[in-house]
Amino acid sequence: MSAPAVRYRLSMPEPHTHLYEVEVETEAAGASLDFVMPAWTPGSYLMREFAGQVEGFHAEDERGAPLPWAKQDKCSWRVITDPARGPVRIRYRVHANELTVRTSHLDASHGFVNGTGVFMYVAGRGGEPVGLAVDAPPGWRVVTELDGDGTSFRAEDYDHLADSPLEIGRSTVVDFDIDGIPHRYAFWGEGNWHRERLIRDTTRIVRANRSLFGALPYDRFTFIVHLIPGGRGGLEHRDSTVLQADPRAFEGSAYERFLGLLAHEHFHVWNGKRIRPAPLGPFDYTRENYTRNLWVVEGLTTYYTERGLLWSGTVTPERHLERLSKSIDHYLSQPGRCRQTLAESSFDAWIKLYRPNAHAQNSRISYYLKGALVGLVLDLRLREMTGGARSLDDVMRVLWERYGVRDRGFPEGSREGIEPLVNEVAGTDLSDHFDRWIRSTEELELGEALETAGLRLHRPMGSGAPSSAADVRRCIDRHLGLRIDEDSLRVNAVRAGTPAHDAGINADDLIVSVDGWAPDPLGLAALAAPSQETVRTILVERRGRHVGLEMSVPPGPIRGPLQIERVPDPTPGQARRLGEWMAPRGGTHGTEAG
Repeated sequence: MSAPAVRYRLSMPEPHTHLYEVEVETEAAGASLDFVMPAWTPGSYLMREFAGQVEGFHAEDERGAPLPWAKQDKCSWRVITDPARGPVRIRYRVHANELTVRTSHLDASHGFVNGTGVFMYVAGRGGEPVGLAVDAPPGWRVVTELDGDGTSFRAEDYDHLADSPLEIGRSTVVDFDIDGIPHRYAFWGEGNWHRERLIRDTTRIVRANRSLFGALPYDRFTFIVHLIPGGRGGLEHRDSTVLQADPRAFEGSAYERFLGLLAHEHFHVWNGKRIRPAPLGPFDYTRENYTRNLWVVEGLTTYYTERGLLWSGTVTPERHLERLSKSIDHYLSQPGRCRQTLAESSFDAWIKLYRPNAHAQNSRISYYLKGALVGLVLDLRLREMTGGARSLDDVMRVLWERYGVRDRGFPEGSREGIEPLVNEVAGTDLSDHFDRWIRSTEELELGEALETAGLRLHRPMGSGAPSSAADVRRCIDRHLGLRIDEDSLRVNAVRAGTPAHDAGINADDLIVSVDGWAPDPLGLAALAAPSQETVRTILVERRGRHVGLEMSVPPGPIRGPLQIERVPDPTPGQARRLGEWMAPRGGTHGTEAG
């Protein structure tokens, strides 16, 4: 790697103030240099305006004499330079007190750096080699996938620096190898994780993901895990990932969710970081980078999250179908699926998905959710059309070989990129299918696709009045169209085309009474499916005033959640396709840690 052309120094002399101190030094070139703070972070499609956390900007020459500068726009500073005065050095502080996987954090216990929120880049010189020195408090160490000696690090260019998060502190590090390649966990916070079990399950999932593509695409990998109450979410990077989890997330259903998050973010090392739409790298960090293919990046990764859990033996085949049925049930409960296409959902991520509101379920659909179900339909259809010879796995491998290995983005257009590759794998033109799945709001043929593998969708009758909290929430949502805060009975959202929506109940209404009685969630759910058409008198408090409404509730019965079940007498073809679709890949099932 060439000598650094841009040199950074990161300090944190008073961590409790949440202030990082950053110094950037580079050679002067011409009359001025522009230093730019990114406005967003790759993998999270929202303008976060990181420049808003910058303070104390200062510029000087190599002798420390001030250089004139002026801010050009919301995120760039122009420094007037003179090559005769030697290198240019800028200094600034960044306030970092937002603890998410997408932002940066610093306090007395640790520092976490997501590069785009801390490091400015030199405009026009983002491709030059980078050096980084970290001055950490005594006893703290730096965990990152940048090459270095623990205090000084190197990056190929700014993109590499920005895509290599740093965990700085007294994290608990767990090292292990998978197929001879070093992996490690770096935990900040205490939790109920068990070392041997976590290594075993992580190894299974990594090998399951690898089995699709043939080899791991990195020389080493780090899982940075922040354990905080209520923690959730992850963000992908080329050679690492950052995960948040509750300290008690390593038992029961919570552990299954954690492993699902891990499988999702790890699959991104192929799909998202290396296989990617052309607009998603190299990046313009100052503005939105639009693509209609986020459903490929996130939706197909979500589909393969479930496949990875199945292939690894982390979930059983029956549990796999249960998880899939919940996704389909959730999708079919979203009126927005009939309002927004998958391509529009991808394109509008910047203004919609990351900015949810009470109307969101009625007006839009998640490219994670629908994209995963398109992956399901496409996978099963390819298997049917080719007699089991080809599948979505083949499409992913071709994408990897033609774009991922070469580290170049696939084109955006419908006649380029992924769609022609699918046609190539299928041996026929599926443009009409893509028009329906991606560019229209027509319903997905989920039932027909599942039937090709001897499966069917079924919604059983409920067993009576709901009793559990989950049953109560589902009943109120599905039968009345209300999402409410169970403690206050305040309405969070109203689903279109439901009794509550037709009655004129609004988000943020407080339910005061139903038929003159003060309700609780269980009582409200019990009223949701009467034996005959019933009109309920609803009193709500809205902006300090009581408003009376009438809600017409159609007759029951209360029906349970959607289920995927096996057809009783599958044909030989159905049985064969189900076995092939459910079988683990590459012998990964049950493998122990290596």
